[in-house]
Amino acid sequence: MHAFSLRSFARLIALLLVAGCAASVKHMPENLIVDDSTSEADGFSLGHQVQVSPASGSQRVLKAGSQWRRAGKISHGDVYKPYNGIFTLEGANVHEAWLVVVDRRLVGFYLPVERGFTPIATVVELPLSSTRKTRE
Repeated sequence: MHAFSLRSFARLIALLLVAGCAASVKHMPENLIVDDSTSEADGFSLGHQVQVSPASGSQRVLKAGSQWRRAGKISHGDVYKPYNGIFTLEGANVHEAWLVVVDRRLVGFYLPVERGFTPIATVVELPLSSTRKTRE
């Protein structure tokens, strides 16, 4: 009986350790194309906070008033990077992430270090408070 209790306890600990491990942020290769028709300073700010859930990784919050400037495009949409800050996705590792937007809707994230794209679970309409030129 005592051996059974120790075995059950060991299994419980192993299960908790496995459950506590974060999933990795899955992404597919993607090349950023800098668009000559749009200045790097073109951008927008968010009117209010937005919660997003990447298809893999942890839920994240885009802060109200955060500013984003256009960095280029990929096959999934236009890419915007944060102005005066860094935005990250978290899974088993932490990844710098930029927004991928199509018609004012967030469709996923571009990971500049990995040169990859990861979609979000549900497309989100972005509450743009302004489309403007950000200052360098």
